[in-house]
Formats: sequence, structure tokens, C-alpha cells
Amino acid sequence: MKRFLQVFYILFSALVMVLAIPNELYNFGSPILGLFALVPFYAALYQATSYRWSAFLTAFHFSIITLLSNFWLGYFRDFAIFTIGGPVLVYIGMGICFGCFFHGLFVFSRKSGFAVILRIFLFASLWTLWEWSKSIGFLAFPWGTIIMTSYRWKLLTQIVDITGTWGISFLFALFAAVTGEGLMLLRSYTTVTKSQLLSYRNCACFVLILFCISHFYGLYQYGKKRVQTKEADVVLVQQNADPWSSGSDLPNIRISEKLTENAIKNAKNKPDLICWSEAVLNYALPDSLFYYVVKPDEKPLIPFIKETNIPFLIGAPVTVDKEKGQFSNSAVYFDRKGIMQDYYSKIHLVPFAEYIPLSEYEWVRNMMETLVGFSDGWFPGTSYTVFNLPLKNKKNLVFSAPVCFEDAFPAVCRKLFKNGSEVFFNITNDSWSKTASAEYQHFVIASFRAQEFRTTLVRATNSGYTVVTDPAGKIVAELPLFTQTGECVKVPVFERQITFYCIAGDWLPVLLLVLVFIFWISASIGVRDYDRKRKTDK
Repeated sequence: MKRFLQVFYILFSALVMVLAIPNELYNFGSPILGLFALVPFYAALYQATSYRWSAFLTAFHFSIITLLSNFWLGYFRDFAIFTIGGPVLVYIGMGICFGCFFHGLFVFSRKSGFAVILRIFLFASLWTLWEWSKSIGFLAFPWGTIIMTSYRWKLLTQIVDITGTWGISFLFALFAAVTGEGLMLLRSYTTVTKSQLLSYRNCACFVLILFCISHFYGLYQYGKKRVQTKEADVVLVQQNADPWSSGSDLPNIRISEKLTENAIKNAKNKPDLICWSEAVLNYALPDSLFYYVVKPDEKPLIPFIKETNIPFLIGAPVTVDKEKGQFSNSAVYFDRKGIMQDYYSKIHLVPFAEYIPLSEYEWVRNMMETLVGFSDGWFPGTSYTVFNLPLKNKKNLVFSAPVCFEDAFPAVCRKLFKNGSEVFFNITNDSWSKTASAEYQHFVIASFRAQEFRTTLVRATNSGYTVVTDPAGKIVAELPLFTQTGECVKVPVFERQITFYCIAGDWLPVLLLVLVFIFWISASIGVRDYDRKRKTDK
């Protein structure tokens, strides 16, 4: 009966988390639900009686959240088996590992005089390390995290320019641990000692102070008057057409051209830049430039760019090595004369969809060809390229163009920012997801980049969420989801600020990892010495 109840706690926790993450009901998520989502999870692990059971509960929790919050991955063409099945399998494995760590830390902490405090802080630390570990490296996928539940809580999220989003993970997990520990103490109140109550009170007060400090800091940053140094008029084109649905890119190009013409016509000022989304062009540049000189028939692309006399940023393949068949998924920058000036190639590729490990081996390619009719992918970029855009007032705007889900990764955006980027222009193709929750989830996880580096974020997507946010995360302009539209928006550019997070990077999870490791080693030594002493006494 106890185990059945613990499984129910895990399932309930996962369902609350799914409701807290941006979804079809709450488009931007719910921070209140996010605060309490891990309380049943804490209670279940607190009562787990073995490493094996704790590992099962944790793996079950991780997999349910992934399946229910990211169900739209099932629409990822022929690769759905990898995009949704792969993460679930990986997180089951990681859940087994983290479940063992959770149980070990709970067991070791009970032998300490500071058991209550240790349980609370170790739980918060391990949860933060879990979200960090699933957000870095080749298999990184920061969706399904408690971070995503906090978007509406703008005063709290401002701390990311110091801690990164890991500060949000830690605070939310800390709150859940304090609440869960309080419920466990209440459950066994007849045997609770004064020392435990005192520890709990002190810990709860400390957590309250942390939240208050975070809010005061957030109030300052959110209301801070920032120095605007430039302003760019940018046409964002949302063609609301899936580039995967047709073998030809000509229909999408024509749609984008018409939307661009309408946006220019309705603009108060001449635009400084036209921004189309990811994957608008199918043929690799610069090899296929002549193709776009004569196509589409009605209005060829390159002459169209010349006619507008405005620079363009367009998602297109770029040839890396034609003989080896290597191409990169890129953001290509054309000047006002239609000349291809530069490009940025996507560095962090979608695992197993855009890049297959060991694809240089024939047996791997044959296996993938048999499974999904797909045996190769994009070639990852190697250069953190930034672009120089001349503005009407004779100033230059230095911007970068992270492609697709790269705006979800602080490490990529950090290097682009350090290379001088004043604005992040993300181009994305999310139309394949077919759901509002997928569009909003991508935006929410990307929105923290603006706050981390106190810069402007522009997202140009083919179906949504096309939006502009300022350095405090406030929405400056937006286009409706799944709507064929184009609009000239004003993109504010603010004085560059080098944040602590920009300098120190992921210092918080690294610190927590060190502290957890020290505790684990010291606790292990303590248990070993205790067992040795018992044997000696006997």
C-alpha cells in the first residue's frame, strides 16, 4: 500500500509539473503550480526504502514529464521515434542514476545532526544538477524543466543574469523541499524533536530570505531604465508554411516575398533588415545562387532583394564540402544589393535528427536508412559568426543569428554575445510541431537569454512565436501564432552590459556539484568509520 501511494505521489507530481510548464491550457505556464510540483516527488523519495525503488520512482517521474509535456515531438516527421523515444530512454537511465543519488543523500543525511537542513539543500542541489545535466552536451534538451514554469514570475527570473536559469531551478526545488519536509515532520509530529523543529524553522526562514532578496533584485532590474543606443526597423516574416511539406521551396519563397512587400508598404520608415525564418530555401548556397537569380519565375529572389534595397537574413543550407556531401543549416546574410556577404552555421544540432553520431561509418548509415530512410544530416558549424548591419542613421548594428533551438542554450548565446553581438536574431522552423504549447515552450526557454545577457532577443519563426523582448524580458512586439503575416517592428538596442553570468557562466551548478561530491565522500567515510567502530566494539 505504501509503495502504491508513492507511485501516486510521483504521478501526481509529474502531472502538476506538466500543467505548470507552458501547455495548451496555460500558454506561458504557471509559476504557482511550478512551486508545488516537486512537493509530492520529495515526499515519495523521502519514504523510499531502497536504492532500487528510489531509482524506479525517479525514472518514472522523468519519463512521464517528458512524454506528456513534449508529446508534440511525435510530429517530427520520420524521426519521431528518436526525438521522443530517445529522450525518454535517456532520461530513464539518468533517472535511475539520480534516483540512487537522491536515496543515498537521504540515507546519509539521517545520520547527521543537521538532517533536516541537509535533506532540504541536498534535494534542491540534486534537482538543479539534474536540470543542468539535461541541458548541456550533445543530447542537451532543456525542455520539461521547472525553469520553464517560472516565465510569468518576472521579478524572480531577473536573477538569471547572476545565476543563469539554474538559480530558478534551485529556488523552486528549495521551496518544494521545505514544503515537503514540513509535511513529513507534520506527519510524524509526535516523534519530532525540538532540534528538528529549530532546524526546520531556521531553514524555512533562510529560504524566505532568499526569495525576498531575489524579488528585491528583480524589482530593481525589471524597473531599471536602460540606455537605448540604437533602434532598428526590422520586417519579421511569418509565412505559416511548413517547409517539410513540399519538395520545392518556391511556394514558400513567393509567400515570404508577398508578406515582405506588404510589410514594407505598411511600414512608417524604411526597414533596416528583412528577416525570414529558418529553412526557407532548400538549395545550398553559394552553389545555388544562380538558381535564385531566376527562381521563382514570378519574382526571382535575388532580384527581389535588389529591388527592395534592404539587407536580408534568410534560413538556408550552406555548402561545407560538396564532394563529401556536407552541408550546414545556416542563417545567410545578404546585403541590399543581393550579394551573399556572410553566414552563420548552426553549431548545436538536433541529435539523431540533424546529426547522427558515427554517421561517417557505412554500417551506421545503412542502419539509419533501413529504420527511417535517413542516413546523414547537417554538418555542425564551427564559427560563432556575428553580422554588421548598417542602419539608416549611419550607425552599425552588430547582431548574431542562433538557428532554431540554439536560443535555448546559454553556452551558444554566451559565445555569440562575447563576440560582440548586440541583438540575438533567432530564426526558427517550429511549424512541424502543430501545437501552440510547442511554440510557447520554445519561446519561454529562449526568453531567458535576453535577461542573462541584458540584451534584446528577436525571434523570426515560420509559424510562431515571432516576438521581440527587451533585456528585462518584456515583450516589445509580437505576431499571432499560426498566422500568415509580416510586420515591420522596432527593435530597441541597448548599451551593452557584461553580466556576472556572462563572465562566470554555469558557476552555480558547478559549485553545487562540488558541494554534493564533498558531502557524499565525507558521508561515505563517516559511515565506513562508524561500521568499523561497531565491529571493534563487538
